Amino acid sequence: MSTKGVMSCCAAAVLAVLASAPRASAYCRSNSCKDTSLCLQDDQPIGTCMPLRWPNPCIGFAVQEDASREISYPQISDTLDAAFRTWEAAPCGDGTPSIRAHNFGPVTCGKVELNARDKKTRIVDGLVPGNANVVVFRDMSWLSYASHNPKMLALTTVQFDTRTGNIWGADMEINTDLFDFSLDEGAPAPKYDLLSIVTHEVGHFLGLDHSLAGPEATMHFMYDAWDPLSFRTLHADDIAGICQIYPPRDLSAVECNPLPPHGFSPECAEDQIVTCSAAPPSGGGPGWGTPLAAAAIGALALRRARSARGRLTLRSRYRTPYG
Repeated sequence: MSTKGVMSCCAAAVLAVLASAPRASAYCRSNSCKDTSLCLQDDQPIGTCMPLRWPNPCIGFAVQEDASREISYPQISDTLDAAFRTWEAAPCGDGTPSIRAHNFGPVTCGKVELNARDKKTRIVDGLVPGNANVVVFRDMSWLSYASHNPKMLALTTVQFDTRTGNIWGADMEINTDLFDFSLDEGAPAPKYDLLSIVTHEVGHFLGLDHSLAGPEATMHFMYDAWDPLSFRTLHADDIAGICQIYPPRDLSAVECNPLPPHGFSPECAEDQIVTCSAAPPSGGGPGWGTPLAAAAIGALALRRARSARGRLTLRSRYRTPYG
């Protein structure tokens, strides 16, 4: 039976509760219960709440081909590559995180979806349509989507297995409808730096929740347009988190397969003529695929007076379309 639910909360309020417990590190992993009062920092569940991670060392992403009226496809693609490289190159002491992202290039599909045997996906001849982990820029009608609000700069939705915490898919939406983004490192503040914002969102894509560390952390719950480049560089807390989720190991002998469950497709499910399919990674099957809309970056109305600092608040929103 399918269950649906929506729960949103203010990250600032959650921070005040969680910060009361002393911790050696302040990073938090996203969890399968979508419970922002939990801060999991290792591979152990709390009750039935599993920490999230990609089960395979190779993952893929793609950019919707229309890109944005503000920023061209090549610029967006290069920015996403740089953001993923930042996390992949984190110094873990004896190596770097054991996760690699492959850019599949442009795709036509701009929907947040995971095609699965979930009683929602249209299955033809017993074959499930392919998937893509999409990055899409919403130049118009941001507020026409139920999960969006006008304070969000971006929203990442993560699809995962409720039983294991394994991530099977993730989609990233950027709010170019209500905000103007910048690629110019030298442009004066205040501004919304695209590389900073997508670097934060890639952290969610990889399984990190908001950090309990200060504003210097890339996974901090607030983005400051007066310090717009701060999220470009990982803080020690961000590094500790990504290295814990994906400890260093030799990937040279590992067969890299970044294909999503049921194979890759540049088209949305409704546009696909299903003729072939790739099996989901080991452990996939009926029951996997609970979406988590991970920690959207939100923005309060930006005050132009420097004394007001123009600090931008992030909010978290979690959705459960599948049971």
